[in-house]
Amino acid sequence: MEKKSSFLLHIVFFLFCIVLSVLVLSHFISGRNLHISYASNPAPESAQILDNPYCGFYQMNGYTLSDEQTAFDAAKWYKKNCASNPYPLLLLEINLKNYAETRISSAALKQLRTLLEACSSGKKQVILRFLYDWEGQALTSEPTAFYRIKNHIQQVASVVNDYSDCVYILQGTLTGNNGEMNNSNYNDINQIRQIAETLDKCISPDIFLAVRTPGQLRGILRTKKPLSSSNAYDGSLESRLGLFNDGMLGSVYDLGTYGDKPLKSSNALDAKGTRSEELLYQYKLCQYVPNGGEVTVDNVYNDLENAIEDLAQMHVSYLNSEHDAAVLNKWKNSTCSGDDVFSGSTGYDYISAHLGYRYVMKESSLDFHSFADDAAILYINIENTGFSSSYRKFDTKLIITDLDSGEKTELETDIDNRKIASNDCSSFQIRLDIRSWEKGTYSIALCMKDPYTGNSIHFANSGSEEEDTVPVAALTIG
Repeated sequence: MEKKSSFLLHIVFFLFCIVLSVLVLSHFISGRNLHISYASNPAPESAQILDNPYCGFYQMNGYTLSDEQTAFDAAKWYKKNCASNPYPLLLLEINLKNYAETRISSAALKQLRTLLEACSSGKKQVILRFLYDWEGQALTSEPTAFYRIKNHIQQVASVVNDYSDCVYILQGTLTGNNGEMNNSNYNDINQIRQIAETLDKCISPDIFLAVRTPGQLRGILRTKKPLSSSNAYDGSLESRLGLFNDGMLGSVYDLGTYGDKPLKSSNALDAKGTRSEELLYQYKLCQYVPNGGEVTVDNVYNDLENAIEDLAQMHVSYLNSEHDAAVLNKWKNSTCSGDDVFSGSTGYDYISAHLGYRYVMKESSLDFHSFADDAAILYINIENTGFSSSYRKFDTKLIITDLDSGEKTELETDIDNRKIASNDCSSFQIRLDIRSWEKGTYSIALCMKDPYTGNSIHFANSGSEEEDTVPVAALTIG
């Protein structure tokens, strides 16, 4: 009888433990369970031209350093010629002809500093070009001694590097007519390489460099392989050397940029390939380094359809706003066809809208298992419909707004916008500690800012083109 009673007690105790365990587990599950509602509803892309840094059309101005002028004169010149120009991109040419046979004077360097200080204060993004000639007479205007070019680079670097946030690209090697590396005393690839290496050594690694042709770039770097993602943005000469093309779309050869014969393995490293070869080379290279210049000579290669195709393949992010007027006017008088949002737009507006990067917020989603996960993973897809990547990294945050209280929370992200390639869509993951959030409804938006200008990066989603943020989704916890 005692054994039977003991057995019954064990059964009752066991059942009690099971019930208790179920109750505890149920309480635990109930405590972890979050009812989540997530709605992603991105607006479609609009056809509006966006106001974003480091891309678009640029203004070009030139200043000659001289001991006959002062820093005050430089300030007046900037105010008259540059301050009120609507284009944030500025191609600033600095003529050194007065110092071709001497060191640059301290007075001249003060003028340079004044100009860059004014650019910085005005939040201009400067494409800088040093040269000795504006008259097509580089052969007689350049220094007679090669070493002076290197010395001049060392001198100007002492000023330029103080404005590495303002100076975006340094174009050229100081040589050639108009600084375009043509008709120069120093066009041998070994000389070009020496100048490029001096620029790399002296000029801040935060500033991109650029040479005139793909052949020159290959000759400088001693490789026929274009830059890849594994080396991009690592501070090396390879990672910062891009292109500028002032004969863009001017002929089948882009006015001497390309050659007429296919490249062979036996060719010199600096040899020019055919148009199709060099366009493919730029397509690979200029995902990671800037490419721009000016279009010229009204011809079939800059007819609208051909122009759009080649500008996209070259990943062009900036163009001269004034040259060539005939080509620009042709685009203004052309009309886009097709079934996308730009149908009916002028060719000029289409190209303006696509120079550089053009971000569109696409679908997003939330991955969260109520019982198993401590945090949610937000997946954001961003499309880039522009011709090129962005080559500068922006600060990116999530802005989370409690719609009941209006309270906003900023959440830092590790999104690297440089990885959003042109004509591609990139996905990013962001961890959200939603178990710490109060019950309620939240809006989630993305804010991307340029640390130099302080400007918000505008997205092309309809309704967000001039806003500081772009909506991502709505999230309800209840």
